[in-house]
Amino acid sequence: MNNTTRTTSVNPDMLLDNFFPARFLTVNQFERWGVQELTVEIAEFQLEEVYEPTSRTKSDMPVIYLRAKNEEIHDQGYLLKTRADKDALKSACSATKVSELIGKRIRIFISSWRGKPVLRIDPKAPLNGAADGL
Repeated sequence: MNNTTRTTSVNPDMLLDNFFPARFLTVNQFERWGVQELTVEIAEFQLEEVYEPTSRTKSDMPVIYLRAKNEEIHDQGYLLKTRADKDALKSACSATKVSELIGKRIRIFISSWRGKPVLRIDPKAPLNGAADGL
C-alpha cells in the first residue's frame, strides 16, 4: 500500500476564484478581464436545473451559451433569470423564438441593481462588426 500523498505547487499569482470557477458568467470575471462590456454571439440555449437560495428550490432556468473567440462554445453560460433580460434579448435580436436567437450578437454589460453590480443584456442591437468574444 502506498501512503504518499500527491501534491502540486500552486502558482502564487493564481486568483482564488480559479479554485472554484463560477458555473455562469459573473461581474467578477468581467472585472478580471478588464472590461465593462462584451459583444458576443449566441451559440445555443439550454434549460438547466438551478438552485434558488431565496426560495430554497431548484427550477429549470434558461442559459445562453456564447461562442468564444476560438469558435468553440464558452463553458460558462449567461443565466437568463430576469424578465428584463428576456425582454432585452427579444428587443436586441428582434426575435420571438429561441431558434431566431442562434448566431445573433448581443452586448452584455455591467449594470447596477439595488446598489450591486450585475450583468445585463443591452436591449439595443450591437453595431455591425466582429464580436469581442470571450
